[in-house]
Amino acid sequence: MQPMRRTPVVLGILNIIFGSLVACWALFGLLVQNSVKEMTTTFTKLMAMAPRRPGMPDPAAMMDGMVKALEKLKPYQYAMSGGFLLLSIACIGVGYGLWKRQAWSRQAAVLWSLAALAFIPVQLWLQVGVVLPMTNQIVMESFKSSGMPTGMFEAMQGMQGAMTVVMGILFWAPYPIILAALMGRSSAKNDLNPV
Repeated sequence: MQPMRRTPVVLGILNIIFGSLVACWALFGLLVQNSVKEMTTTFTKLMAMAPRRPGMPDPAAMMDGMVKALEKLKPYQYAMSGGFLLLSIACIGVGYGLWKRQAWSRQAAVLWSLAALAFIPVQLWLQVGVVLPMTNQIVMESFKSSGMPTGMFEAMQGMQGAMTVVMGILFWAPYPIILAALMGRSSAKNDLNPV
């Protein structure tokens, strides 16, 4: 009988670490949603008192628009942070199972990987299809109201969406793919304790 590889233990520890980091980040995102309006309103009042040069965008008007947009975006932000929180909690659970070499953790790791990969397009659609257009519209209105040229900003908007998609895929996809590949192979069951 060949010795068990350390792959499940290493992946389990990585799952626990990555899951914990993302859970903290997602939980912070959920908790901050309630206080963002108050912080932004206070910042808007401070910006209104600051002097500005003629022709420059009014930062207070832009921040006021941002407050309204943040209220509209709240459900989408909750959905993204909530999705990340649920996936990260599951990731920690799967990681614990892998670390303890539990037989169920192999299938759970593959299922978690598929769920994480399925969530990436949802999260990117929310980010690129809802959040970015709304925030860009506020900035664009601010530029127009000040009389500043908007051509360069309009060109940047298209690039911003593409970069968000590329960076989102490069950041979120590799680990679930590696986890599914390593735990999905048939030899991986030999590295776990029998049922």
